[in-house]
Amino acid sequence: MSRLIILSNRCEPYTGSSDDMLFHTLSEISRQHAALWFGWNGNVSARKRKEPYRQIKSEGVGKVSWDLSPNEYDNFYQGYIHNVLWPVFHNRPDLTAYKREYFITWKNYNNDVKNRVSPFITHDDVIWVHDYHLLPVAKMLQEDSHRNKIGFFLHQPFPPGDVLRSVPEHDWLFQSLLHYDCIGFQSSGDINNFISYALRHYRAGQISKDAIKVNGRIIKVCVLPCGIDKNTEFQNQQEIQNVRHYHRQIIISNDIVNEISGVDCRLNAMKKFLALYPQYLRDVSLLQISDPSGEYPASTGDMSSRLERLCGEINGQYGDLSWYPVNYIHNNQCSRAMIFALYNKARVAMFTPLSEGMSLGAKEFILAQNKEDPGVLLLSEFTGAAEMLTEALMINPYDAHETSEALHSALTMPLHERKRRHSQLLNKVNRYDCHWWATEFLACLRAEAERPQRTVFRTSHHGTYAPHNLY
Repeated sequence: MSRLIILSNRCEPYTGSSDDMLFHTLSEISRQHAALWFGWNGNVSARKRKEPYRQIKSEGVGKVSWDLSPNEYDNFYQGYIHNVLWPVFHNRPDLTAYKREYFITWKNYNNDVKNRVSPFITHDDVIWVHDYHLLPVAKMLQEDSHRNKIGFFLHQPFPPGDVLRSVPEHDWLFQSLLHYDCIGFQSSGDINNFISYALRHYRAGQISKDAIKVNGRIIKVCVLPCGIDKNTEFQNQQEIQNVRHYHRQIIISNDIVNEISGVDCRLNAMKKFLALYPQYLRDVSLLQISDPSGEYPASTGDMSSRLERLCGEINGQYGDLSWYPVNYIHNNQCSRAMIFALYNKARVAMFTPLSEGMSLGAKEFILAQNKEDPGVLLLSEFTGAAEMLTEALMINPYDAHETSEALHSALTMPLHERKRRHSQLLNKVNRYDCHWWATEFLACLRAEAERPQRTVFRTSHHGTYAPHNLY
């Protein structure tokens, strides 16, 4: 039986953080499939010459990890990933700060990763690469004569073609993607952007149900939204007791502060809500949790100052000695068990990014809720999760009035309606968990691509392509 090799940006969690949902998801998959997991360990080497890698076994998972050099951290991680690819893949090319040395370092780093992985690969291994940090690894492995099945999953949104072309190396990036046997996306919008770009700018020929032919090569494509472990629960009674004494209704948000998280839009909506519905003064509080361990400097400097100023304005206008309308927690003091307990207590959860691949925290909120008295999920229509979690209240995060009205609807929603929505959401989260996600993607990767047919992707209200009645 073939072995699974996983390549991702990190294979060890952020220091001081326990809330990296994708890390926990990949950890569970690695255990389930007895995978060998490669990635950065989170450390930046103080030496000019860093150790090539270290091989460990952690929580039953075999890992091969390494440090980044100061140059790699500055130019690959903070530079090309966070200052170029991250804004472009989130449809914000105006936030890019491009330097040629960023790309050169990113390319050299991926070549180093290829050199670390190559000695471990046997001829029947299946390789699964995660996200754009390691996007060119398949191309580099194939140039070294590796003929293994290699799949790629994009956890970020795939941008419209004209946005992608704002990257000077856009052709090299896309050509590197075309070396994968299977490419997975979070939503039909992402796969539509990918296919449209291929059809417009490359020799994309016949298209079958789940494959495209580009430059004479057949590539399987699929929409498989990332799930979480449905069996992961944090029934820490002490943490539950710590939040039960909080008698006011909690509106909870939990995300990293950056330009696309939509935290500022959320605060504006809260301000609008209190102005429209003063009966909720001293009864409802927005708890905004933001763990700084996953942030990067370019995304947080000015944004953090703006958020602190906005929180001060709202609390100064509406708060009193015993109540603040906004509790902004910008530290890593909330454990994962505490966050789960807060999800359980919350009456409303707001996951309203301006652009995002998959809001895994929204799925954890659904798991944490009391089935007999569940809260309500407010979800941005610009996240990949919106395609699956259709029973949530969908909002446009740019529209403060619409968001405030949705918040009022959530707080006044009758119990039977809350239970109906939660029941359907919970069924989806349980059915399409991380094990379903991995099993389906690996089955797609291992299977032989269908021969091209004359038919094209079937159309729907989503556009060119839609999941096959998945939900």
